[in-house]
Amino acid sequence: MRLALWMYQGTAHHGVGRIANSMRGVHAVFHAPQGDDYVNPIFTMLERTPDFPRMTTSIVSGRDLAQGTVRLPETLRAVDAQVHPDLIIVCASCSTILLQEDLERMARSAGTSAEVLVYDANPYRMQEVRSADGLLTTLVQRFARPQAPLPTPSVNILGPASLGFHNRSDLICLRRMLATLGVQINVVAPLGASIHDLERLPAAWATIAPYRELGQNAARWLEDQFGIPALTDAPIGVQPTLRWLRRLVETLNEAGARLQRLSTPLRLPPLTAFSLDGMSAPSSVPWFARTADMESYSMKRAFVFGDATHTVGMVKFLRDELGMQIAGAGTYLEEEAEWVYQELKEYLPPDDSGSPKSSFLATDVFQHVARRIADLSPELVCGTQMERHACRKLDIPCLVIAPPTHIENHLLSYRPVLGFDGADVLADAVYTTATLGMEKHLIDMFGDAGLDYDEPQTGEPRTENQELRVENRASANGHPEAGVSVGAAEPSAAPSRSVVTEESNRATTPSSSTVHPVWTPDAQAMLKKIPFFVRGRVQKNVERYAMQHGYATITAEVLVEAREALGG
Repeated sequence: MRLALWMYQGTAHHGVGRIANSMRGVHAVFHAPQGDDYVNPIFTMLERTPDFPRMTTSIVSGRDLAQGTVRLPETLRAVDAQVHPDLIIVCASCSTILLQEDLERMARSAGTSAEVLVYDANPYRMQEVRSADGLLTTLVQRFARPQAPLPTPSVNILGPASLGFHNRSDLICLRRMLATLGVQINVVAPLGASIHDLERLPAAWATIAPYRELGQNAARWLEDQFGIPALTDAPIGVQPTLRWLRRLVETLNEAGARLQRLSTPLRLPPLTAFSLDGMSAPSSVPWFARTADMESYSMKRAFVFGDATHTVGMVKFLRDELGMQIAGAGTYLEEEAEWVYQELKEYLPPDDSGSPKSSFLATDVFQHVARRIADLSPELVCGTQMERHACRKLDIPCLVIAPPTHIENHLLSYRPVLGFDGADVLADAVYTTATLGMEKHLIDMFGDAGLDYDEPQTGEPRTENQELRVENRASANGHPEAGVSVGAAEPSAAPSRSVVTEESNRATTPSSSTVHPVWTPDAQAMLKKIPFFVRGRVQKNVERYAMQHGYATITAEVLVEAREALGG
């Protein structure tokens, strides 16, 4: 385990807390020193529900260790008497696991009426995601009982959980679509489920597990043990949702035929039945993608980083449905990195050798992700709260699409990611975050109108953000940072780049990778006519265009050429 200021995942017992806090009649008890009970305030602050977190910390103090006092049995009896749970999950923290105590013996000695499960969530071997998924799978294996199949088409939904990213809204969306299809929901777990509900899991005709991080292992176990087919695709976007619905109907019809319980095959109703008003198209994204505002997105580059489910879904949504370019992608879940790469390799830009590997990033070190963003300087970043912090320093728009999250990502309103409703939510979020259409219109309206805006920080020392950009560009290009030359370096200071005719301008550049263009005074004058709040981004785009096309010097003609090519 590595200690860090920021970590993408919580600890193993945080994962246990997510499962316990999701379920009814289940309570977690953490055998931990004082200070490890920080989990409760996290759930209280972020979850935004009236219920108190279903977890208690059995404190282990230095005095207890010195005197040989063991408080865990006493804590279990107190929880049993006060909360009356059906199941108590006991878990050691990263500190107390070093004591190598026999928690099973301690739990048996408590004599509780509630069933007690000691979960081996070793924090030195696992973190939040693996711990939560392992516990849910353990509970399903422990409590699921053979059942007669329900008489009508039915599904389980595995995965929605406490502190899951927009999971509560996703569940509402799934319920709406299933109700439209006429499919009964047998059990939702872990969110809102009891251990008695888990017993009924084998009665469903199929299991839906849309999140790669939680529930799919349990769904596969149900498939292996009881023959219940698992649907593990995540319906993120309009076309993926259509494919998901067709596959669900097909799966249920096959199950119904096998169980001999289906007299009339399920059919997909008219798509208007899935809309909120029952009359319109189920999503506005196909229309929105053809509008003038969205036309400018086709030249914009996005970087996507997060967990496995949302990274894959968002990359495909941005390129397939909004027409954006993908500058790079990655995940902090290293155990899912290969799956994510295989899903996205056709979407990532190749390097000089034709391989997209260099465009993919698998790391749980947030500084590495921040540096990749600074190197790429995309027009939009879709990431976690960590990338949001990094992008604030870099002045790049960022949309949070995956955990870890902040309280502002746990909204009270209906904000799904899955389904048709989720596609509309994502398109709105991209548009309002990036404001890309407005940028283009502003440049068109004011760029050549002779409006001069004062530089907000002319002559002031560089900020930390600017220093980071300079450092990254210099290391990436092997040259001083391009922005330094604007307004500071005269073309004459670089004799080899001083010829500004187009042919000689190109001829002075051996390859696009080594070009570091400088600006001529007439080009700088044109650049200064662009409103200051978008000027930096225009400057970067023109410099990137010049490097890609082998221009050593950016003249007024090159700037106009770049503007026309970039749609500005």
